Amino acid sequence: MFPFWDIAMAPVLAAVNARRVVEIGALRGENTVQMLDFLGPDCDLHVIDPVPDFDPVEHAKKFGGNYHFHQALSLEVLSTLPAMDAALIDGDHNWYTVYNEMRQLADVARAAGKRMPVMILHDVGWPYGRRDLYYDPSNIPAEHRQPYDQKGMRPAKKELLKGGGLNPTMCNALVEGGERNGVMTGVDDFVAEYDRPLRLLMLPVYFGLAIVAEEAHLAEVPALAAAFDRLESAEGRYDLMVMTEETRLDAMIFQHNVHYKSEERFTRATGRYLAATKLGLADAPGAGDGAILDHLENSLDAMRASVVRGDLFDCGTGAIGTLMSAWVAGHEQPNRDVWVLARDVEAAGSLLERHGLLDANVHVLGPSPSTALSDIDVGTLGLIHIGPGTDVDVTALLEQLYPKLSVGGTVIVSAGDNVRSQLDAFRAAVGATGDLEVVDEHTLRWCKTAQDVAGTQ
Repeated sequence: MFPFWDIAMAPVLAAVNARRVVEIGALRGENTVQMLDFLGPDCDLHVIDPVPDFDPVEHAKKFGGNYHFHQALSLEVLSTLPAMDAALIDGDHNWYTVYNEMRQLADVARAAGKRMPVMILHDVGWPYGRRDLYYDPSNIPAEHRQPYDQKGMRPAKKELLKGGGLNPTMCNALVEGGERNGVMTGVDDFVAEYDRPLRLLMLPVYFGLAIVAEEAHLAEVPALAAAFDRLESAEGRYDLMVMTEETRLDAMIFQHNVHYKSEERFTRATGRYLAATKLGLADAPGAGDGAILDHLENSLDAMRASVVRGDLFDCGTGAIGTLMSAWVAGHEQPNRDVWVLARDVEAAGSLLERHGLLDANVHVLGPSPSTALSDIDVGTLGLIHIGPGTDVDVTALLEQLYPKLSVGGTVIVSAGDNVRSQLDAFRAAVGATGDLEVVDEHTLRWCKTAQDVAGTQ
């Protein structure tokens, strides 16, 4: 579901001004982080997942009281929650679960006198659109459970394969198609039985995404109707093609990494590459004794582990920006750009070029920080570093960049001894709640929390 965020999910959530959302099936938490960043601190987000691949306690610490995690089955929780504005459904991919999730969401809304929530459902295409998957077959009543086996699948073949295929270790229905079999069949049955007119939008890429809303809701909220219309337009379909190609290329790169080297070998190779880069930067202006380079790498690793999205920004001599670029290249993060703001643009560019890192995803700016920032469109940021060696006004730079920093993103300032008072004043002005950590005698850092968002809007 994650790749659909910018094209489909965020526009729909924005159109309905969603303040109460439920996410069924969170996996690694990518969409969770996106939603909390996008919706802001006053949203009420309920996440349901019996076996999350992340630490819910850490999410709760980061995002505060607006985040509610339910480590249980969706059908045990949904009827106990308040009426939702929107629901993201990407949990157990079978008819029984999906059909009843939609029923419970609609029933709760009806009882509260509200419109059915806009529902966004993943995996409505092949392979599970017309074939049940059971993560735990015992969770499905026997009378609603298809015969299944742990064997793989192939497009255009209804029966499971004797060997190979997709998802051979999963509990897949023996045969594709038929009644009460698969996610899309659950959606179709719900739509057919619902007693009010519904609009169903199907996006047939990346395993398929369906969006369902009441026609009356679309009539009441023109922005929602416009979001549906755009996704069905030629422009919307073109955006889907671009997304699909980007996803395909990412999958190919991942497959090649698996094929040519194990994850352990890849990690070791990346570590050696970054260690060599840091060694090559030892005498570069702004690298200091190397401790800041080590700290930066650790902060970047933590950002990646927490699924914090956004580009990387360095204001300094170029040494930090060079390590940022090496980290992006080493960890194969093609969706992150690196922005380097330096007083000596030529020197910073030469440093990047010497390490083979001056490419289209690396932007060297200068010489005037205010002029440079006004001339470019810096998007979402995951990490901001402000170092020595520039004439930058730290407060002015943070005023421009901090609103663009993702929730969970990091600010590192190593710009001299007199910067603490500026940071204290800035953090007070924006209501920053993340602890200000003293890294060393010259360096301070903090992470942006969801509570900070209100102060920067």
